[in-house]
Amino acid sequence: MQNAQDLARILGFDQAFLVNWGLQIINTLVLAFVLTKLLYNPVKSFMKKRADRISEQIDKAEGDLKQAQEMKALYEDKLKYIDKERNEILDRARIQAIEKERGIIEEAKAEAEKIKNRAKQDIEREQVKAKDEIKKQIIDLSTLMAERYIAVAMNPEEQDKLLDKAIADLGAVQWKK
Repeated sequence: MQNAQDLARILGFDQAFLVNWGLQIINTLVLAFVLTKLLYNPVKSFMKKRADRISEQIDKAEGDLKQAQEMKALYEDKLKYIDKERNEILDRARIQAIEKERGIIEEAKAEAEKIKNRAKQDIEREQVKAKDEIKKQIIDLSTLMAERYIAVAMNPEEQDKLLDKAIADLGAVQWKK
């Protein structure tokens, strides 16, 4: 009768289990909060700053394009009789503005992709860490449960027989390298 009660206590929803479960929930929430403060918010802030810089660069490129268009209008008014020269100047200004805009946008996209990839790698590493930690805790819990079950379920003679058999079986095991 006592063995059944101990086994039920190990798997039961008693006060100690509920307290441990509550502590695990609190630990998980604290971990999520800390990771948010240490990883997510700084990365989010960094990405926002980078997006703002990219936006400024795009605005500047648009300003350069607008400036080139204003220059075009000015030259059209002043140099109506020199169409060929005017066309050459405008073409150069457009090409430069477009090249500058493309270069800035490509650079910004490449930088954003690098930042995104780094953030993904950091998140994946943290997920692997968390999974490993959970696995260790499950193994520890399983070991503890197995120890308690073996201590309750077996007498010393049975334990000695199983130990001798396990040692004999280990002699026959081929270890992998």
